Amino acid sequence: METGQPREELSRKFAEDILTRSKTLWTEKLQLPEIEIAGPLVKRSINLLIAQSGSGKSLCAFAVGWKETQDYSFSQMIYFDLDNPNSLIKERYAQFSPDRISYLNSLDIMQFDYLQGLTVREKTKFALALLAEAELPESLFVIDTLQQVSNYNDIKELEKLFSLLRNLTFMGHTVLLLHHKSSKKESQPFKGLSYIFDSADVIYELTPDKDRSGWIRAITLTCTKNRFASGFTRFVISIDAENPENIRYGENVLFEEELPVKEQILLVLKEHPGIKQQDVVSLVRPNVKLGEKKIRAVLTKLVALGIVTVKQAKAAKIYNLNTEMLEPGYWDAVEDDIPDDDKVVLPF
Repeated sequence: METGQPREELSRKFAEDILTRSKTLWTEKLQLPEIEIAGPLVKRSINLLIAQSGSGKSLCAFAVGWKETQDYSFSQMIYFDLDNPNSLIKERYAQFSPDRISYLNSLDIMQFDYLQGLTVREKTKFALALLAEAELPESLFVIDTLQQVSNYNDIKELEKLFSLLRNLTFMGHTVLLLHHKSSKKESQPFKGLSYIFDSADVIYELTPDKDRSGWIRAITLTCTKNRFASGFTRFVISIDAENPENIRYGENVLFEEELPVKEQILLVLKEHPGIKQQDVVSLVRPNVKLGEKKIRAVLTKLVALGIVTVKQAKAAKIYNLNTEMLEPGYWDAVEDDIPDDDKVVLPF
């Protein structure tokens, strides 16, 4: 943008602004929200879900988004389904409650005359730009799929799309982007994969577990990229064919060094229900080799899995153990694995 000021003057002004504002900008960044997880999703980031066609990407995305919205991880889910026929919603999603869900397919998008563009792709990107500017409560945006909203062989077009998605995260929203994976082995640069992988914050590859009738009863998400300390190496989602709203998160496979932290956290919550986060960290810290940030990250994962529940009470978050999510005999196995010297010491 041309300002009319000589370049030398602009150079000096910018250098002065950096020096005078650097501390303020740093303080503002340190006050941003901590990393949070909603199920397998890292909040306020770009999550990418990739799988072959017909493997259950759409069902997985909708089910996780619906569950996390019903659990108030998000105020609403805005689902852009640009990849499936109009009849699919009745066949697949009719049994889900529509509360706080905005589901838009290609036909719906084209009916908004004031959205700029002649095609679904153009109108969808304009819609995302408008929503990034709107004062919306914290929302989950699902885009199904990347192929329908951008030409993934055109890097400039991909740059524009990911710029829109990044703007949504800057506004406090979470993005879940679906992408088809070819059945053939692809080189990294093919179909813009290199740029897509570099631009996403979290990447999951999906593997379905189907019963004899072809219904997807469970989905395993394997994490192949994660920019954050909080995250999963693998995440299992179970879906009840007779009652699709009964969505359960299966066993979480944590990093190996995090498993002792998980056990210590659960032992603390067993003895002290209704405890504050800082108290959990203080009791666990002396008995594990990881620092406070890692302990908080593991605690966040356990909340995402439903093993631990959290409620806001005045100025503090209160944590409790959800015993229904533990397998029978869990405590006996934990006690056997922990040496006496490493048992949690409870001072109160």
